[in-house]
Amino acid sequence: MKLHLPFLALLPFTGGCLVAAGVGAGYVVSQQVLPNNVHLAQVAYDVDHVWPSVKETMGFYQEPGSDLSVQDFPRAVKATVDGAKVTVEVEAIDLDRTTIRVSAEKYLSQDNATAQQVMSGILERLEK
Repeated sequence: MKLHLPFLALLPFTGGCLVAAGVGAGYVVSQQVLPNNVHLAQVAYDVDHVWPSVKETMGFYQEPGSDLSVQDFPRAVKATVDGAKVTVEVEAIDLDRTTIRVSAEKYLSQDNATAQQVMSGILERLEK
């Protein structure tokens, strides 16, 4: 990600908090894409708030007629979304800190577009 010098000059006035563009409330602590197109976000919510929201969001995304596989320990949801096998993992980091990982596989390769779409949907739903 390229940061331009004028943007960096504003950081001392914003308390040094860098939030991704398009994120409204500032609850996203960090967001990145790891190798193999695994989308990772750390949010400033307790896992007890995040986990039900993730399960509900995945229910919206799953293909009609497909099954939603939910595992409560470790917290993981698997579903078929647009022909891709999507896995979402939710992990408590600390009180009011939770990590969400989304990966998608389609035609035996990583599906970055679907993983990004699901992650965006999860984060938007958390904001509500």
